[in-house]
Amino acid sequence: MLASAANTLEVRYCEGWDPKARAGAGLIPEREARRRDGAGEPYAVLVGAPGADGRPLALLQVDWGHGYLGLFLFDGQARRTRQFEYRQLEPGRLHLRQYQERRPASAEEPEFVERGWTFTLTVHPDGTAKRVLDSGGSLHTSTKVPSEHHTVAKAEFGKWTAYLDGRLLGLDGPINLVSVSDGAHEPAPVAAPRPPLWQAPQPARPRHLEVMFTPGSRLTDRHGDIAVISEPEHAGLLHLPTGSVLAADPHTIDDRDQPFTVTVPPGDYPVLIATMCWEGRQWGETLAAMLRISERPTAGWELALRPGQDSRLLGDGHFFGFGVDTGTACFLDASGRQALTEQIDEENGGLAADGGSPYPEVREATTGTNLIAYPSGMGDGTYPVWIGRDADGAVTCFVADMLILHHATVLETTATSTAAVLRPFGRSGAEDRREAAFSSPGATAEFIAAEITDTEQFAVAIRRR
Repeated sequence: MLASAANTLEVRYCEGWDPKARAGAGLIPEREARRRDGAGEPYAVLVGAPGADGRPLALLQVDWGHGYLGLFLFDGQARRTRQFEYRQLEPGRLHLRQYQERRPASAEEPEFVERGWTFTLTVHPDGTAKRVLDSGGSLHTSTKVPSEHHTVAKAEFGKWTAYLDGRLLGLDGPINLVSVSDGAHEPAPVAAPRPPLWQAPQPARPRHLEVMFTPGSRLTDRHGDIAVISEPEHAGLLHLPTGSVLAADPHTIDDRDQPFTVTVPPGDYPVLIATMCWEGRQWGETLAAMLRISERPTAGWELALRPGQDSRLLGDGHFFGFGVDTGTACFLDASGRQALTEQIDEENGGLAADGGSPYPEVREATTGTNLIAYPSGMGDGTYPVWIGRDADGAVTCFVADMLILHHATVLETTATSTAAVLRPFGRSGAEDRREAAFSSPGATAEFIAAEITDTEQFAVAIRRR
């Protein structure tokens, strides 16, 4: 069936969407959008009905530098009510990480309200998924998403029908996309708004790691209190017979606590504790613990991961970390997990500090494998571990951050490191491979609609019990 005039849609390239004006903002020429696409820089694609005042139907937010494609669908009031978030995990493929749909209570309600009907589908690479329905209560269920509905091709620039079709947009028949951002009347490039209208979701980034180990540095928190960094304290040498590092709560370690995927040469390495005092007070906090592997300067940081974890699947500001339930954390070699925890259990959970050190150590007498513990900042929670690497890529340290000063502002420091965050989104030629479309956007939308119906019916059944 040929596309009819009713299904001819216009494509405009822009910086993003202005929710107040309910219109695209910062029009850019197609050639500029194409350049950004190849360079891995962010841009947006607005698809709508013909005419300058045509109703917007879809918005694509593209940032290949972060392996991200966001697809938003509009309702009749030009609100983004349906969102597909794709991440590039392998060459030529995009993975549907999350779908979210909102149903505003009225035509006057703005988009993205915190309360109200919301359905969220979060999908893992193997297709297992979690459904969350918020509608006068929160219902969490699991499901399975077939590969044809959570994997799509990473299409060539301009081939937007790989992600959009008539069924997805609620139109009869196929669609024909016509770019109106090219030609003699092409608008002049417009500088990107500052701050930008959008950015790709990015995992949490480390902050102040070097500063926390630099004595005399001063930082202020969000309440205006000032923290003064103390001299790092030596907690002892950690014996790593296998070089497989594990961070956990020493009182609750079990088989679910897996070592990090990055290993180091076997050996004995110092554990340093970063502490501080609140200015004008006589007390402070434990900020972080460092397992120092090398004396070389750290050039970059990356999030420590366990088997099966992928930082590219994290939401904005999120991280993978280790859990603490007893106010105490520790480092140990994975080979000592069973023996050391059994020893702690035999001592009724006691952790004894030796030689006047405030940092307890548990040592297995036969192998010498030990565990070094330290207070977990302000208490229980989940904490990230960051891996430092030198300019050659070798591991310099593991740092468990207690997040106390994560949102603080540095007032004064002698730290000179300009260590960068090692982004999890590489951009080699192979990773930029593009493929022809092999999925049906409309079929995926219908699959998700069926998942929503099933979840709603289950919610009703539960209420009737």
